[in-house]
Amino acid sequence: MLHMAATVLMIGFAIAAAACCLGAGRVVPSAVPWQARQSAVVMALGMVALCAGGHDARILLLVAVSGIVSAMLGVAGTRGRTHADACFHRALGGVVMAVCALAMLRTEVVTGANPGSTGGVAAAAAAGPGHAGHGGIVPLSVVAATGVTVLLGLMLFARVRHRTVLGRAAAVGARGTARAVAVAAGGASSGRAVTRGSGALNGRILLEAEGAAMAVSMVVMGAMVLVI
Repeated sequence: MLHMAATVLMIGFAIAAAACCLGAGRVVPSAVPWQARQSAVVMALGMVALCAGGHDARILLLVAVSGIVSAMLGVAGTRGRTHADACFHRALGGVVMAVCALAMLRTEVVTGANPGSTGGVAAAAAAGPGHAGHGGIVPLSVVAATGVTVLLGLMLFARVRHRTVLGRAAAVGARGTARAVAVAAGGASSGRAVTRGSGALNGRILLEAEGAAMAVSMVVMGAMVLVI
């Protein structure tokens, strides 16, 4: 029951994050390029596949490959642009998802290759409960959990820095908007200025919601990998 609840939570928030990203892309396309949109969609589909595919090694491998390819596409051509940080965070999320899929795949290879053989049972017992087949110098489950932690830290740092920049520019922006509205009062230019301001606000709200939903889904996914 707990596993099912975690699965529904992870899928729900992943889909919500993708929907918010696509919505923000329609409102403020310059802030959400195609690299960001494909990263969000691939991550949502990957999480759905991780849960719907059960223990199918082919699906796990496909999710891992898709996450890595999406991460490479997610940072293509974004260097030096204002949205580079956000695209990098989404791409890192794809890498973390790929590591989680590989951790699950490793578990299936060790414990599921010959489920009826004594060797498979012995390997599972030697690996210990909850971490069967994660082996190696550094268990993939630990790598995945570390990736989730680093990603959340980077997202929080970027959010705080972004709010600081917005705070410093708020007064200047407010004065500029006030002057523009005063000059074009009652005219079409005033309406366009208000529309642009409203669109930017809606886009910011959607991006905030996407970040929160993405954080929750990544935390749940990392926790699920740790207890496999």
